[in-house]
Amino acid sequence: MSQLATALDLVRSAAPPRDFTLVGIGGRGGSGKSTLAHRIAASRADVQVVGTDSFWNGTNFDLPRLRTEVVDVLLRGAPATYEAWDWATRSAAGLVEVFPRGVVLIEGVCALHEMFRHDLDVRIWVDAPYDLRLARGVERDGEAARATWTEVWMPSEDAYVARDNPVPSAHLVIDGTTTY
Repeated sequence: MSQLATALDLVRSAAPPRDFTLVGIGGRGGSGKSTLAHRIAASRADVQVVGTDSFWNGTNFDLPRLRTEVVDVLLRGAPATYEAWDWATRSAAGLVEVFPRGVVLIEGVCALHEMFRHDLDVRIWVDAPYDLRLARGVERDGEAARATWTEVWMPSEDAYVARDNPVPSAHLVIDGTTTY
């Protein structure tokens, strides 16, 4: 069975106490978590993807805003609206609406953060080695971003993983070195 099939079975078998399944896909930058999230979304018509990258405020990730504007609202059974961030223009990208139905998939480095972890019906961690993650990041962001990856992003992610310990909370750990 492929890793994608295993993840889809896990999502399908979840028995949430509400009308939608809340899934978190976490992993360090360049591990393949966004690719997995989009493959899950392409496999099911009822998937809505919320990227933690949308909660960048120009300085850091505003996870409390993700909690209050999306997670808490959805858990109350209401549609959630949030202002997304556009990394290319480094500015607000407009409003996004998410509905409490089907599968709501939160993906990003901090998707399994302690702040959300216990509300997630399914927790998936995508893992890949440092060199591969760096190569993917530089391929996506350009060679000029290498120093940002090695001096800012990757050490910050390592500190988050050491501090918050998200990996043991995962129901499934996916090998991000392979295709899904």
